[in-house]
Amino acid sequence: LLKEGVIVRPMTPFGMESALRVTVGTPEENRRLVKALETVLGKAPA
Repeated sequence: LLKEGVIVRPMTPFGMESALRVTVGTPEENRRLVKALETVLGKAPA
């Protein structure tokens, strides 16, 4: 996700070993996150 411009933080310092934190603030940032997730997961629309 970092290659797509999305910063992901681990939640291990808070006792959540399998959790990640992603913070978005604006609708545009949310769209970028969704697009990056689709790209990384190989589910980008054709």
